[in-house]
Amino acid sequence: MFRLGVIEESLENPDVLALLRPFLFSRLTAQVPGDACPVWHTNEYRVPDDRMAGLPPVLETAVKPTWYIHAFDENELIVVLRGRSFHVSPHKDATWDAMIAYGVSVDVDRRYLENIPLDVNG
Repeated sequence: MFRLGVIEESLENPDVLALLRPFLFSRLTAQVPGDACPVWHTNEYRVPDDRMAGLPPVLETAVKPTWYIHAFDENELIVVLRGRSFHVSPHKDATWDAMIAYGVSVDVDRRYLENIPLDVNG
């Protein structure tokens, strides 16, 4: 079972949320002072392993270029960026290097990519 976090404001087209609706686990609204989007609506989904495989390609086209979406279980972290997704170790190691380099190339701030939390609201 994967835990998938999606900040609604990170999506160019929120219609993708309809695909995720059956897996919705929780919602959180947070104030983010100073951000271009000062209110974030974060949804946590619990996605079965067999359903997770098809989601990254769909999310790659839905996420805004400067954002990321992540999903994880005890063995794997999936980081979805605009146009590409990466399956890396859940603990930062050399598998993260290509993901970070690509993310920076699509204008995701390096500090976020270097510290992807193993929770949804972190």
